Amino acid sequence: MISDLNSMNELDKVEFIQKVGWVYEHSPWIAERSWDYKPFHSLDDLKHKMEIVVQNASLSEQLQLIKSHPDLAARIDMAEASVQEQSAAGLNSLSPDEYEEFHALNNQYKEKFGFPFIFAVRGSDKTVIKAEMKRRIGLDHSIERNEAIKQIHLIANHRLSDFIK
Repeated sequence: MISDLNSMNELDKVEFIQKVGWVYEHSPWIAERSWDYKPFHSLDDLKHKMEIVVQNASLSEQLQLIKSHPDLAARIDMAEASVQEQSAAGLNSLSPDEYEEFHALNNQYKEKFGFPFIFAVRGSDKTVIKAEMKRRIGLDHSIERNEAIKQIHLIANHRLSDFIK
């Protein structure tokens, strides 16, 4: 954990990437490019600069970012932050029937969009998440890609807020 933003601004590029490269799931390139925007004047400034990096990324980079996220309620190896976030939302304690329903929804979603369903689960529960999955399956591809990126930013913002005090 970094105690404050001043400490973050004093890091060299390699240290910066090591400290915050995990914030965007398996995508340290976002931290690497964000470093060029130093110094960060506030936590919100850092978050905003990281969002700009994603916004300015190519479509293929954005899609790779989305695809780097695990399926919700998946029983696979995933980043520790994802494990904690999904556990807090109750996705690690689904009944067999609930697991099968989430698995089917994930597959339906991925078949339509070509990437996993992304949702910032903090403060939600499995009922809310399942309803959101069903709603978003009906969206247009470009609208849903933008929604996935928006959710990724929410996840990263939560992680940064927890990490930098």
